[in-house]
Amino acid sequence: MNTDIHEKIKEIKKKLRLSMNGIVSAHQRRQGLNYKINFGVEIPRLKEIAATQKKNKSLAQNLWEENIRECKLLAIFLYPAEEFENATAEKWIKECTFTEIADHLSRTLLAATAEAKTSSLQWIVSDEGMFAYCGYSTLSNLFTKKITLESEETKEYFDALKKTLHTPGTNNRPTQNAANISLIKFAEQSKEQCNIACNEIKSWGLEENSALSNLVENLFYEA
Repeated sequence: MNTDIHEKIKEIKKKLRLSMNGIVSAHQRRQGLNYKINFGVEIPRLKEIAATQKKNKSLAQNLWEENIRECKLLAIFLYPAEEFENATAEKWIKECTFTEIADHLSRTLLAATAEAKTSSLQWIVSDEGMFAYCGYSTLSNLFTKKITLESEETKEYFDALKKTLHTPGTNNRPTQNAANISLIKFAEQSKEQCNIACNEIKSWGLEENSALSNLVENLFYEA
């Protein structure tokens, strides 16, 4: 770490300590967000702190290596999206411990990469760590931007979705929630995609899919 980056991180940590919120930190711990160090700084304040720095790849990379909640979030906010490569994306996903970090990573950086759609479709079939969660979260952000899937990609997506939604276990619930959100975002794009989603879900032929199918259909009830 060069001297300039070291000084910037010292300055950032000073601002974090001054912005510390013990109530938020305690609340997050009660919710199971047991970061090694958590100053409890809320996202709007973190974005204010990020705005005092120019986006910088080296600064972001060094912040990410700090085992501090706020430093990891600032790393995401300060990494230039156009320089965020797939190798770094996969390294950071592997090192994501909590969905809070994964959500911001997916929204801010993963969805902004040129390989976002291709990478996401690969990640959603992974059984490793946060990969499937980040894959579905990234797809949700892409669908919100009206980015569509080709025919073969749609098949890959629904094959993965079926497996995810029918894999039991409490450890899989966050990924299942992310998958459900991505499905709604997929269906919201158009009446045609809503029909595709409904037909796919019904083709699974399982009783527990009925509520999900009804939810998707109701998006375009007026149709």
